[in-house]
Amino acid sequence: MRLLTLILVALMSMAFIACDTDDTTAPEEIETAALVINEFLASNDGPIEDEHGGFDDWVELYNGTDAAIDIGGMYLSDKPEDDAPWQVATTDASLTTIAAGGFLVIWCDDEADQGVLHATFKLSSGGESVVLMDQDKIVVDTYTYEAQTTGVSWGRTVDGGDIWAAFTTPTPGATNQ
Repeated sequence: MRLLTLILVALMSMAFIACDTDDTTAPEEIETAALVINEFLASNDGPIEDEHGGFDDWVELYNGTDAAIDIGGMYLSDKPEDDAPWQVATTDASLTTIAAGGFLVIWCDDEADQGVLHATFKLSSGGESVVLMDQDKIVVDTYTYEAQTTGVSWGRTVDGGDIWAAFTTPTPGATNQ
């Protein structure tokens, strides 16, 4: 009987621990491996323009998790060993939060005065890297590319996947096709 009581107490304890009703995910608990650079365009001459009418370089991030992620405080750069990468502003979470399964476009135009989604660097059409770092400047994702063709983006053939390809019809802010 004592053994049966111990087993029941152990089972009840496990059931209690498994019943977590908290839906929120703290930033340090987020699976950052599912937050990736999904597509980029390093030589934009149109028709994709920013909110100010500029045909600027851009990087699209994809959130492959089941929870929204605010990237405010994270970093983006065009150099793998950047001592001073551009930091995403923490002033407006409504602009820097990526919904679960969603996308966010950051303009790499060296015009930070145009808004929180405008980085302080440009991408080189001759080839370089795109680097996404967490709040501690630890690399979350990176991609190194060769010389680019104007108007042709590079992206993952499946959102968040491993295979990259050229897209003659770029899809910033939407599923790659």
